[in-house]
Amino acid sequence: MPESMHDADSGDLLLVAANDPLALERLLGRWRDLLYAFFERAHEPSGAIDLTAETFVRLRASAGRFDPSVAFPVWLWRIAAQVLSEAPPPPVTSVPAARLRESAAARTALVRASVAGLPPSAAAALLLTRIARLTVAETAQVLDAPPSEVRRLLVDAMDRLAGALEPLLELPASLPPVTPPVPPPLPPPLPADGTGSRTS
Repeated sequence: MPESMHDADSGDLLLVAANDPLALERLLGRWRDLLYAFFERAHEPSGAIDLTAETFVRLRASAGRFDPSVAFPVWLWRIAAQVLSEAPPPPVTSVPAARLRESAAARTALVRASVAGLPPSAAAALLLTRIARLTVAETAQVLDAPPSEVRRLLVDAMDRLAGALEPLLELPASLPPVTPPVPPPLPPPLPADGTGSRTS
């Protein structure tokens, strides 16, 4: 996103701290689809909705502590990475080879299970760079780690995924590998009083 958009995000978060509901709606409109895609790569759609909502709950709760010297995306993705690391892992999914040939949804399930099976820090590094489109330097800020550690995590993630996704390499090249995430409408993520979580 351009710098002017990040400035608008930072300004809206300061307004959220002053209990401006319209500012929160603007942030929801700009960020919820990308956050949903981030979580959907490791969790089923219903779980991804809950985790997206929880991220906005925490974003509003932290608005009064926002440091404008920190780029808004770094602030937001720190919250999302924390939510991801604390989420109960989804059940392990085994997808038969025949289903992989027949169903794009089955191929998506294999990718999702493989990402979910990564160590939390490696999964965060992978999703932050591949889905959130952060640079290695930005990801290092989010994870509070040196860039060299982010690169190590990415290599580890890719090595593990190469093994886990090997069944996909045996499929005909004409088959689409996964079903692209299509965010469903999200419920209002915040309780009226702004307290507590909204996960089910």
